[in-house]
Amino acid sequence: MYLNRLSIVGILMIILGILVWKLGFLHGIVTSLFWPLTLGSSESKAVIFLILMGSLLLINSLISSTKINNHKFNMQDTYSSKKYLKYTIILILITFTIGLICEVLLRLKFGVSIFTVFVSLNPNITSTSIIHTHIFKSVLGYTFTTILGVVVPSHVHTGESLFKYISPLAYVIFLTLPLIYVTSLISMDNRIDLYKLIIAFAATLALIGIVDGGIFSNPAIIGLAGLIGMYFIEKPFSPRNLIKPSIIILIIILAGLGLEIGGSNPDYHQITVIHPAQPVNMSNYDILSIENNNDKSIIDIKSTINDKETLLNLYQTFQGKADGFFMTWNFYSYF
Repeated sequence: MYLNRLSIVGILMIILGILVWKLGFLHGIVTSLFWPLTLGSSESKAVIFLILMGSLLLINSLISSTKINNHKFNMQDTYSSKKYLKYTIILILITFTIGLICEVLLRLKFGVSIFTVFVSLNPNITSTSIIHTHIFKSVLGYTFTTILGVVVPSHVHTGESLFKYISPLAYVIFLTLPLIYVTSLISMDNRIDLYKLIIAFAATLALIGIVDGGIFSNPAIIGLAGLIGMYFIEKPFSPRNLIKPSIIILIIILAGLGLEIGGSNPDYHQITVIHPAQPVNMSNYDILSIENNNDKSIIDIKSTINDKETLLNLYQTFQGKADGFFMTWNFYSYF
């Protein structure tokens, strides 16, 4: 085995990831730099990105050098690489789909519209929706922090408060996540360095998108664009190779936008409060109606501010006074 350019890049990325995790003064800088890619509110996504991508580059380089030294390199590898890239894309899409199904099942359980943001308030605040899901993040967060006892910094959000509401289907993440990593690793084989870099970069973002955000998130869109683009690239390269990938990614983007617009309720916000524990002072809200049931309250309110501010206000109103709440969204409130 020997270290080539990509393995050295991989080692440097892993070292940088560890340094960012350990050195507090780097947190803000790195979070800002990586925000357009990962949409991370802390340095954790940047650390995951650096270590994951670095490990893909390093391990693939070591495996490739071993194959060459053992004279096992053959023309069949070209076909195998593309085949495993297809497996990677399929596994990613299956995982995204299961995440969406879990979001739908969560809302069916409480009899609310799928076009709602769910906010779990106990023991901490975690939100999720079909547009930006934290289903898999919650499963992993609960497993590592609560079951395995892994200690993470207090400012890193793990989303474990959602766990009690999630369908067991979400456990598929423990199967698909390592499989996607392995198939991505194999799909990098027998390619030029640029293509290996693109696959490692795209696969890493797709994995981050699976854990935090879902198929309509920035990391997922960029990751899928890179992987699908690499799948359709032929030798010699032609810009025409990118037509099909562009159409597929455009369809995903338009589907997400369509859900946001089509699922909007511009007239009012309907708040479905789960297991309200005590009366809540809502004098600051323009209330249209209130309906109380045994285990939930349905409150319709007018709002003149955007959804993000409305959610922040509702966090403060219901935290410690209910298990959680669903809120319909209004896409147009941001304009």
